[in-house]
Amino acid sequence: MPEQLPAGRAGRLWLLDRIDAAQRGRDLLDRKRQLLRRQFDQLALLAAERRHTLNAACVDAETWALRAAMLGGSAETALVAGAVSGQATVSVSWRNTMGARHPEEAHCELPELAPAELAVGNAALRPAAAAYRRALGLAVDVAVAETARQKIGAELQATQRRLRGIERHRVPALQDALRTLELQLEELEREERVVTRWARAKAVR
Repeated sequence: MPEQLPAGRAGRLWLLDRIDAAQRGRDLLDRKRQLLRRQFDQLALLAAERRHTLNAACVDAETWALRAAMLGGSAETALVAGAVSGQATVSVSWRNTMGARHPEEAHCELPELAPAELAVGNAALRPAAAAYRRALGLAVDVAVAETARQKIGAELQATQRRLRGIERHRVPALQDALRTLELQLEELEREERVVTRWARAKAVR
């Protein structure tokens, strides 16, 4: 035991108090583990759904990009895309779930292509730009869900480790110490009874 165990019957009360505290801690951690597990499973499902939607959006964007390139050439597409390249901004809001800080949602902003920029291109550029804008927003949503899943997963693993530590080590160690102490106290009580009977018998003589 890392703590200093009081002697005698005070030690029994001390151990009972710590066993009770450890069991309450175990119950709290178990409830936290269950909540985190549900949240983790929900986020894993959400991330998978968003990845599926993103994959479809990427296929759509690539299809429109191919059409734009076929109509006007890759140089024209690159020229128009260069007007907004690198200008996307993402704002993220965070929350705390059972001790795990993780992203809750994000908003992606990308400048609109100016009418003059679209005018120099072909008819496929506008829907291609819209398709890529949608794909970019969905990619941000996937990143939010996946990052949140990872953060919740890390907290879930840490909680499971703490719970195992209490269940497999802390509580058994305290219970073993209590059993040992109770045996010692029983032995001490027997010795005290023997001494008391001996003292009374001697007094009678």
